[in-house]
Amino acid sequence: MTTQSVSASALDLDTLLGEDAKRTPEMEAVWEWLIEEDAGVPNWVGLPAGEARALQERLNLRWNADLPAMAEVSTLTLAGSPAVRAELLVPKEAKPGCILFFHGGGWAFCSLASHARFMRLLAEATQTRVLGVDYRLAPEHPFPAPLDDCVSAWRAVVANGHEPGFDGPLAVAGDSAGANLALGLTLHEMAAERRLPDLGLLFYGVFDSDLDTPSYRRFAEGYGLTRAGMARFWDWYAPPGGSIDRRDPRLSPAQASEPELARMPPLFLNAAGLDPLLCDTITLAKRLEAAGAPHRLMVHEGVHHGFMQMSRHLAEARAAIRQAGVFFTEQTG
Repeated sequence: MTTQSVSASALDLDTLLGEDAKRTPEMEAVWEWLIEEDAGVPNWVGLPAGEARALQERLNLRWNADLPAMAEVSTLTLAGSPAVRAELLVPKEAKPGCILFFHGGGWAFCSLASHARFMRLLAEATQTRVLGVDYRLAPEHPFPAPLDDCVSAWRAVVANGHEPGFDGPLAVAGDSAGANLALGLTLHEMAAERRLPDLGLLFYGVFDSDLDTPSYRRFAEGYGLTRAGMARFWDWYAPPGGSIDRRDPRLSPAQASEPELARMPPLFLNAAGLDPLLCDTITLAKRLEAAGAPHRLMVHEGVHHGFMQMSRHLAEARAAIRQAGVFFTEQTG
């Protein structure tokens, strides 16, 4: 197992994608346990969206036991257009500030409940409030509805930044499709000349609509998230044949212009080594590097997409959350 903190241009992609790329013993044990528990690998791709979503919500329950205690947990509605439901997690001895968290799930699956442990561990690691955003889901609500909800939530928090406890750094965070929404929000607000997040924490994100990258081909199936699954997510979020251009940076942040990338706040990026989306993060990091944008890249070899959900079983997941906490503390003091 190797976790690298390097410049993207220094990575050896041939090695990362080579025959020696395999699960760590710990990841292998979790994978075997999942196959036994589920009597195989559940295939949701052919199911209607509602059935597939219910299946994934049930499967995600297993990651959310032993929830870390918080000083406060509350559900609230953020006023805006549209109004958005959210959950506020306040860790013990919280510092002023807030991290808006957007859960993953291909813009179509998951919820605040599916990411409860993840969000609480992030709150502990950063000693900062985490506000989980319950955005609308595709395909019932395709682009730009989920992004609109995230922008609305962000503006509500900015508008209340003078309130006690929120009068500190304001950040965005997310895993997978949630990382996509966090960067999409940042680009949206950049174009509107409004306040940007002070930093971003982006975990194995969807940053481009290209489904033919080397990592998509290498890890197309057999490692949890599949190429076919991502194709279905894209079809639900940005349906083909319509007016939506999937290369729009709000959909594919890696396609943003160099001046836009140069204006990005400090970004923490991590990637799973056995993930169709590995090249998404590496490509984005290379473009940030070329633009001179401040960022940190971590590559967690030997683990699947979504590994940070598995923190009860994977030491690598717990380490990844701690690394994000270190970056947050370095950037905010």
